[in-house]
Amino acid sequence: MKAGNKWLSVIALLFTGIVCPQAVVADDTYPSKPIRLIVPWVPGGFTDIFARNVAEQMSRRLGQQIVVENKPGANGSIGTDFVARSPGDGYTIIMETADTHAINPSIYKDLKYDPVKDFKQISILSSQPLVFAVAAHVKANTVAEFVALAKQQPGQLSYGTWGLGSVSHLAIERFSGEAGIKLNHVPYKGVSPAIVDVAAGRVDAMFVGFLSVGDNFKNGKIRPLAMTSAKRASLLPDVQTLQELGYKDFDVNLWYGLGVPVSTPDPVVETLSAAAQYAVQKTDIRTMLESYAMEARGTNTADANKFVVAERERWKQAAAIANIEAQ
Repeated sequence: MKAGNKWLSVIALLFTGIVCPQAVVADDTYPSKPIRLIVPWVPGGFTDIFARNVAEQMSRRLGQQIVVENKPGANGSIGTDFVARSPGDGYTIIMETADTHAINPSIYKDLKYDPVKDFKQISILSSQPLVFAVAAHVKANTVAEFVALAKQQPGQLSYGTWGLGSVSHLAIERFSGEAGIKLNHVPYKGVSPAIVDVAAGRVDAMFVGFLSVGDNFKNGKIRPLAMTSAKRASLLPDVQTLQELGYKDFDVNLWYGLGVPVSTPDPVVETLSAAAQYAVQKTDIRTMLESYAMEARGTNTADANKFVVAERERWKQAAAIANIEAQ
């Protein structure tokens, strides 16, 4: 090769690195250091436990440790905003939920991040339907009987949620609107105290994940009436879905996913996505999810991005139906 041509080749490579920074970042060296996985919820809850299990499996695939850090507060928005403002280098990722990426924009006026514009999705890891359940004392063994009872006593039957604007709140408000009934909302600061009061008979009903309330189904303190998923759950095969009962398109799920700042190079996102999909398919994680009536998903990046956009719109409409004003 002539000297002149050689220098032209070198200049061309340097120019490529300048105008195409992704080509520099997304080489075979990623990841070259530990990755932080931010969980925007308190330690010890299911989201935290699930995140740590996924992180362990992803670490094995990537050859680098993924360190879980908890940054709770404001319904997950504090930790989520932290990631949105982090460098897009693939070394800070977020454990997302329906609250952080679908609901918060409708209930917080001053939310500092946009779940669609500020993030790229790595993968939707899993989802879990809610169960419409009632306390043992409620004289209703079916949804139809509950609706009839509520119409006889407008505003007298109560329902618990794990907070204003939460998935549980919006789901039951949508159900109430479609059923034409009026219920009394009792918000709590978490799912556990709400379940305690339903099991004790102080609150009449709630929409809740099987994960949180399965033992109360077994001991008879809480009775499941319907599922919010499109199909029946394997752990509750005799419990009908609301869609089966005529509540059209009623498909509400808790879900968990991974995301990164929007400036993260696509090849890096794809590397993380491959590791996430690998993790969800591992037997121990699938077994854990199945024991909680949860679906192992592990979507690719394109499908994950489409999913979050759709969920954002779904919950925007649900908040409008529930007449929830941004706080």
